[in-house]
Amino acid sequence: MRRIASFALAGALLAPLLVALPGCDPNFNQRGFAPTPGSVEKLEVGTQSREDVIRLVGSPSAVATFNPNIWYYISETQESFAFLKPVISEQKVIQVTFNDSGRIAGIKNYDLKDAENIAMVQRITPTSGKELTVLEQILGNVGKFNPASKNATTVGAPTGGGGT
Repeated sequence: MRRIASFALAGALLAPLLVALPGCDPNFNQRGFAPTPGSVEKLEVGTQSREDVIRLVGSPSAVATFNPNIWYYISETQESFAFLKPVISEQKVIQVTFNDSGRIAGIKNYDLKDAENIAMVQRITPTSGKELTVLEQILGNVGKFNPASKNATTVGAPTGGGGT
């Protein structure tokens, strides 16, 4: 009896550990651009056009806001453990710049060491008008709605009724 109790106690202590072990394996999530092997290496400066880049590599992840001649291909790998916040383990950005004739003018590669943290601005954008309390909002609408009159046209499906 003592032996069975010790096995049961050991099993009760080891069971949560055995259940938790698979949760310790990291999960990897690939996000964004995933090029086919060798496709980016086929890009040549000065010879290929936008159409060639789309055919070889695919559509860009983003186009520069103020310069449509700059294309970005962005990818990221996130690593997460159980319930902890995911960590970016790998990040790649390929910048393809085109000249005015539409040919590749330059290709730049950026990775995680080139990334910069940008602090968010905590200001609130002001809006025009005045701020109303909940009570002012509720009482402010009293009496502002007109009942539908017989001459008013309604929008929507006909409700049936009298014919002419």
